[in-house]
Amino acid sequence: MKRIGIGLLLVLLAFGFAQKRVVLGVGGKTAVVYLPLTVVERLGYFKDEGLDVVIQDLQAGSRALQALVGGSVEVVMGFYDHTIQMQAQGRDIVAFVEVGRYPAIVLGVRADLADQVRSVADLKGKKVGVTAPGSSTHFFLNYLLVKNGLKPTDVSVIGVSVGAQAVAAVQNKQVDALSNVEPAITLLEERGLLKVLADTRTTKAPGRSWGASIRPRSSTPPGLGWRRTPTPPKGW
Repeated sequence: MKRIGIGLLLVLLAFGFAQKRVVLGVGGKTAVVYLPLTVVERLGYFKDEGLDVVIQDLQAGSRALQALVGGSVEVVMGFYDHTIQMQAQGRDIVAFVEVGRYPAIVLGVRADLADQVRSVADLKGKKVGVTAPGSSTHFFLNYLLVKNGLKPTDVSVIGVSVGAQAVAAVQNKQVDALSNVEPAITLLEERGLLKVLADTRTTKAPGRSWGASIRPRSSTPPGLGWRRTPTPPKGW
């Protein structure tokens, strides 16, 4: 399968590889980090490899992971950190395709609260939107909270999915802050509704947020995809 270098895309399979029909779950198909999947689908690359891929949009990485573990999907496109999480639990899920160079997750606060929340440490007691609890946007938030002297329990986490739903959550003031991905972040910034606190949308930005550098095409930052079987099928 032809590789596309945008956002760290990894794909994984849960069952055997003999079948040509594959059910693939994705944690929010409209998110820019998952754009390679749409490109591959529309350019017919799956069909070129003899694959009939049925895509299920599960709206969040944690839901996609649950579907993979539960067996309702055979391939998942999601962030790389879930492979580490599952390996730590003894589950044989391994990333086998990678695209992209950085996580592209952003943490921001509502613009009308910017005077109150000047840094991550000021989020104590606030409501923070993530794609879904247990997703990579949630992990990113937790890391930043701990790094800034808070506990994950110091904020209330609310699942707001991606895209239009995430934008609406901020616009309607259902959340005070947001940990999410494009296109929601840019849409909110353009409308003057969000002030960015932490940004990983470039290869340099993660170093400022995490205190570590990320090499181009590295599998160190969150990526997409996992699998349960030892080798990918022909064509992947």
